[in-house]
Amino acid sequence: MAGGTKLEPGPVGARPAESLALVPPQSHQPHEPPASPMPQPSPPPPPSRTRRLFLRAAFALGAIGGTAAALTPIFRADPRRTAAPAAPATDGAAADGPPPGERFDEMYGGRHIQGTEADVRIDGRPLHLMRRADSSYVSVVNHFESFPTALATARAAVDDLGGAQLSLAGPALH
Repeated sequence: MAGGTKLEPGPVGARPAESLALVPPQSHQPHEPPASPMPQPSPPPPPSRTRRLFLRAAFALGAIGGTAAALTPIFRADPRRTAAPAAPATDGAAADGPPPGERFDEMYGGRHIQGTEADVRIDGRPLHLMRRADSSYVSVVNHFESFPTALATARAAVDDLGGAQLSLAGPALH
């Protein structure tokens, strides 16, 4: 090659083993003897097995005791009792509507409310109700507040509707 150097292949030389040996670092003070190796501190003892078992047992007992305390009122409740005793009425009927299972038909707030506990209509349009576990009712119009009877729920819906009409679309068309 013109103007260049020519490299010829040849065996690669290995370093002698002495040059690869680790040499301890030299101290900065040449007249001092090398320091003796410091003893390694012993590892801390593992946590006591009895302490660990005690903590596990205390946690388990606390969890069981807390669960039992939370569930005791539920287990002691009588399922035949109603959620709240009915207020005595002066005319023999409940103050907020007819006795359960009977039909109601009234004008309230300029609206015609009619129906039973299972089927309530306002101006002929269905008001969808849901019965809660505590025997109260909620409606699609006012579903953040529960009411003791279907009639009370219908009256609250009339109050909340103002001048608007109920939709004819049922729950399947939402």
